[in-house]
Amino acid sequence: MKLTYRITTVIFLVIIFLTAITDITRMEFVAKPVKHLGYPDYLPIMIGSGKLIGIIILSMPKYTRFKEWAYAGFTVLFVSAATSHAIVGDPIGNVLAPLFLEAVLLVSYISMVKTLSMDKR
Repeated sequence: MKLTYRITTVIFLVIIFLTAITDITRMEFVAKPVKHLGYPDYLPIMIGSGKLIGIIILSMPKYTRFKEWAYAGFTVLFVSAATSHAIVGDPIGNVLAPLFLEAVLLVSYISMVKTLSMDKR
């Protein structure tokens, strides 16, 4: 379980780091969908900043209650993104992409919880 936790967490953190950079720099391929979804131009900067904070928290070596909050925050982000794309009628790929990231995040979270419960024995 510990290996599953580490692998999924590292994969997730790398992907999120790359998307955080593109959010903060408001690259065209980020700004255009944000406008299409009807959100303000400054939203990617806020989301990217939140992603960087979440990355730092999830990278911490020991379990803390903050990790639970980071997992919850990312879940809200991905469910909101999928819902937003679905509401405006975007293609199914746009809806499923954030849900794929949520699935990776969920595997990371479940394996973390199982690893913690095995360590307590």
